[in-house]
Amino acid sequence: MLHETVTMEGHLIDSDILRRAFRRIVEEGGDFEVEEFRVGKTNEQTSFIRLVVSASDAEALHRIVEGLSYLGGSTTLDDARFAPADDDGILPEDFYSTTNFDTYARIDGAWRQARDQKMDCALVLREGLPWCVKMGRVLKGELVALRGAGIRVRPPERSRDYSLFGFMSNDVSAEVNKGIVISATAKEIVRARERGERIVVVAGPAVVHSGGDAALARLVRAGWADALLAGNAFAVHDIEKALLHTSLGICQMSGRAVEGGSRHHLYAINTVNRCGGIRQAVAAGKIKSGVMYEIVKRDVPYVLAGSIRDDGPLRDVITDAVQAQAAYVEALRGAGICLMLASALHSIAVGNLLPVSVRTVCVDMSEAVPVKLSNRGSLHAVGLVTDVGYFLDRLTAELLH
Repeated sequence: MLHETVTMEGHLIDSDILRRAFRRIVEEGGDFEVEEFRVGKTNEQTSFIRLVVSASDAEALHRIVEGLSYLGGSTTLDDARFAPADDDGILPEDFYSTTNFDTYARIDGAWRQARDQKMDCALVLREGLPWCVKMGRVLKGELVALRGAGIRVRPPERSRDYSLFGFMSNDVSAEVNKGIVISATAKEIVRARERGERIVVVAGPAVVHSGGDAALARLVRAGWADALLAGNAFAVHDIEKALLHTSLGICQMSGRAVEGGSRHHLYAINTVNRCGGIRQAVAAGKIKSGVMYEIVKRDVPYVLAGSIRDDGPLRDVITDAVQAQAAYVEALRGAGICLMLASALHSIAVGNLLPVSVRTVCVDMSEAVPVKLSNRGSLHAVGLVTDVGYFLDRLTAELLH
């Protein structure tokens, strides 16, 4: 049998890390012996374990140790290994692939936390520090971290304090008291602001169709949004409503279809593009209400990412997907909480760009979207299956009471 000593530290018991570590060892055909185990007895104290992991061959032991590293396990004190990228966007064969968990690489004898933490990236050494870099943005010759020793992650730990993300993380169901969840969401938003963290909103066109745009506009006007991420459709229908009082040709006062209303969203796009963009249309007095109007008036950063479904699109839309992804990453810097409102594609895309530490609240009429978000493995993700208009009305009442 081959052996390796592994240490782990954190809230190992109540965050379910220890059980998952033992299961990983057994499922890979290994064995373990606990040499030392100290249990944290307060909210501040962490637990510590040192165990000897055994396996019958080197390959099995390597799989076990690598699996434990994704749970925060650390083995030797060797530095991380790096190799140069073969070409632009071409990684070394044995490259390390990041998760959305906080990641550390041992460099010159010291553990260095990775910058720009997000999943499915290479770990690239830049100016002596590890950075999470999307494969297509790695340059030829840059040093890329390899799998094995010298890399460890810090898995998310369940908060020992009572909070929305403590009692409802990953619990997606329509059968919950939505009022309690929305009230708790408001409290989490206030806490994020008190910690100096940014509040990011991801919005889909259903926000407008459901009538939730009025509440969202009030939240923006009151300063409860630090960035807006959306697609062409959200902005177009918000502006269509501001110009013509319709959304997708449906009158937003009577609920009736307007004759010739299918032209309205194209009229909105044409009006904005004639001015040169959304900001210019607001400045010219063409747009006088709505979410995008409030976003511009408060100078809140926004990114509109394009798609092959888009009509127009608006000139503000970034049609290059790689450029849009980079703009999303920039807009998400410093985010503490992210509201994902009735937008399957943009919500899931943003979820893949966030570190696990960012708290997310995903609201959708379909369970599929919040379930997909919760599958990222975050203890900081809450899904609420309800009408987004109702959610925004209640959230606004809580925050602006």
